[in-house]
Amino acid sequence: MTAYAFLRGISSEAKDFFKQIEAGAFLAYTSVLTFDELAYRLLLALIKDRYGKSPLDRLRGEETRMIAEFSTTVTDLLRRLQVFPNIVILDITAADLDVMNEAMTQYNLRPRDGLHFAAMQRAVCIDLASNDPHFDNVPNVRRFTI
Repeated sequence: MTAYAFLRGISSEAKDFFKQIEAGAFLAYTSVLTFDELAYRLLLALIKDRYGKSPLDRLRGEETRMIAEFSTTVTDLLRRLQVFPNIVILDITAADLDVMNEAMTQYNLRPRDGLHFAAMQRAVCIDLASNDPHFDNVPNVRRFTI
């Protein structure tokens, strides 16, 4: 996930990609689903950084404590992306469920990926920065890896 790599500072390619967005080289779109995915991945990464192995086990066993410990860091990172220049955050709507269902059956996309695809369609966006090869099954989507 490109935004994850950028926020974690683990990829110079992701940093360069976001510099291009910031400079206005293009307008980027994402959806609220991205923030859900990012929050969860960031939370697990922070738990692993602090406590080592099995961050999911620690989260399940000590959920309230783990969220209390890391929520400020996670939300600060998410806010950084929320206000990033030249990024449009798209809502997911009930009408997107029809596109999701169709994308699941036609292109074998996971449900969440089908919702991302629905948001892309509404934005008339065919370019996708993603490491997810499932989108390669979708005609007219050009996937770029970072």
